[in-house]
Amino acid sequence: RPAMTPVATVAQRLFWAWAVQFGVAIFAAWWMHTRGLWRALVEGDPSGISIAITLLWLVVTLWCGRRAWHLQAEATDGSAWRDAYARALTQSPDQATALLAEHSHGAHETAWWFAASAIKLGLLGTVVGFIFMASRIGGMASFDVDQIQALLTQMTAGMAIALYTTLVGLVANLWLGLQLLLLDRTADRIVADIVAGQR
Repeated sequence: RPAMTPVATVAQRLFWAWAVQFGVAIFAAWWMHTRGLWRALVEGDPSGISIAITLLWLVVTLWCGRRAWHLQAEATDGSAWRDAYARALTQSPDQATALLAEHSHGAHETAWWFAASAIKLGLLGTVVGFIFMASRIGGMASFDVDQIQALLTQMTAGMAIALYTTLVGLVANLWLGLQLLLLDRTADRIVADIVAGQR
């Protein structure tokens, strides 16, 4: 079994921290189900953007867990990153650090893009909600009391789309950003440990 290094302990703690937060997320999802909040979300946002953001959050979060597990292996002595860096130093020392950076952070850049997409989808939902309201106002032939009441109901539906998607997008972006930040910091420490070990 590969020897444990101090940075390997940090990587191990990262994975268990991810497992705990994912457990909290499962509990929160169950609690929302018992309170009928999922149904309210689906009914309040007929565009489906909020559900799409939630699924995006789930996929990226599971990837973060897989990546945290992978970082545990790379933090140990004799890992693939360490071997690749040692070979690169002998074959092309000028590019060794760049290759190590690509191994350690290349995949994170794509995950950061998806995390940013969550908030952008939320803003898209805001635009969709306001377009929904504007289309209802533009379709009014006259403004009597009955029509105004119906218009207010339709405008409320459009506002719900805008607010739900914005809220879900912000929460997803913040949650994913925290996970990816911790992955980046752990990968930085692994890279520093690998470089220091080859000096």
